[in-house]
Amino acid sequence: MSYSGSASVNHDASATVTGDSVAINYENTMTASAGAAVGNDYASIGIEASVKTGTEASFAAGLDGNNVYAAASYSDTTEAHVAVEGEAGYAGVGAAVGIDAYAKSGTEAEVHLSVGDKGIDAGASASIGNAVGVDAEGTVKLREASMTGGAGVSIGEHLEAGGSATATFDHGKATVGVSGEVAALIGVEADVSVTVNTQQITKDANTVVNTVVANEKKAENVIVDTGKKVEKGAKDTCNKIGKAFKKIKL
Repeated sequence: MSYSGSASVNHDASATVTGDSVAINYENTMTASAGAAVGNDYASIGIEASVKTGTEASFAAGLDGNNVYAAASYSDTTEAHVAVEGEAGYAGVGAAVGIDAYAKSGTEAEVHLSVGDKGIDAGASASIGNAVGVDAEGTVKLREASMTGGAGVSIGEHLEAGGSATATFDHGKATVGVSGEVAALIGVEADVSVTVNTQQITKDANTVVNTVVANEKKAENVIVDTGKKVEKGAKDTCNKIGKAFKKIKL
């Protein structure tokens, strides 16, 4: 079992400009967390408690290859979280689950957009007020694909709304996802995302084809060898019969 803990006071402001992007960040927060985790090569589980208060803001925009992106966020909250995460898997197949119970007070807003040859990813959300709630998320992973589903519920004097959609194709992985939330005193949130690894599908298909071809070659060799043995056996038998007739005196 391993343990972790941290506490920090963060005062930072930065701006970065390159030939194809710009990023601005501001942070004035205090955070603290403590957690524990246990696991092995096939399964693990961990729990962490954290608190945060303060203000954060960020903006970024630019080009990523042939994709245009922009994102902005603002948060001025005081919040506490208790999160539990567990996962298990073997040989590329597994599952993961995460649960986050929280209490939050303040204002948050976020918007993002990405458009280009990789697809479209867009969304926005905003919340204001006081709330307590629980979010849960689960992921099923296969060699060729993964699917993530999540849901949450919150209650309190708050207003919250948002939604997003994504349809992207990047490095052989196709992802389609939707999410949405609406809250006024009692809120419900749900989201689903599916990612298909076409490279793994192609790899597995090639493995199957190569195996079939190899087995066909083996079968062909066996048939040829068997034919040669049958031919040799027939010749030997004919020779023996011929010699036997020669020995017979009429």
